Amino acid sequence: MTPPATGPAAGQETSSAGDSDSLIRAPGRPRDERASRAITEAAIRQLDDVGYAAITMESVASEAGVARATIYRRYRDKADLITSAIAEHAAEIPTRPSDDPKADLCRFLVDFDRRFGASGMGVLGALMTNRDDPRALELHRERVIAPRLDFGRRLLEQARANGDLRPDADLDLAFQMLSGSVFHRRVAGVDTDPGWAERAVEAIWLGMGPQPTGAMGPQPTRTSTGGAGRRSP
Repeated sequence: MTPPATGPAAGQETSSAGDSDSLIRAPGRPRDERASRAITEAAIRQLDDVGYAAITMESVASEAGVARATIYRRYRDKADLITSAIAEHAAEIPTRPSDDPKADLCRFLVDFDRRFGASGMGVLGALMTNRDDPRALELHRERVIAPRLDFGRRLLEQARANGDLRPDADLDLAFQMLSGSVFHRRVAGVDTDPGWAERAVEAIWLGMGPQPTGAMGPQPTRTSTGGAGRRSP
């Protein structure tokens, strides 16, 4: 007796052509990484082309060549998808201690400036003004911004441990000043000139570095309140 033909259960969404991961995966079946890459790459392209507000899960699925259900099995919603795609395409953050925190901070600033100028400023602006989906900005801060803040602070902490910065140096303020130099350049339209990152980091080293032995810091101005020591007119 010929066994009955097998196929998708009634009501189950079928795969589009070429989508190997659009059906419900059996337990233990590995996720199709080709589909995952296609989804994140399509999300990044649309982010650059049309901006966050215009992106839909359907538009990403169409460009990636996958079923919409394939995206929803990976991401809860658009905020989850887009912030995950940004984090995946961002530069990898080193985890090992730095051999030269000063040089690594310079490289970090240059990369930050390049990526922020390419699309980051528009993305951040769109997320900050998107009042309909405040979770998107929260996820962006958690997945993209916070790991880089931690990396920058680790470099500054290592510089302080090496004796390059004073024990009482305000590292949070130092990193705000360094990252602020990127925001200022992009918002003000300042052209990127060679060596700007090195000068920014050197300013922190000079301002927060140890003072030479015997050097005296700024002395408070004293106001005379009596006649002693006053010069005659």
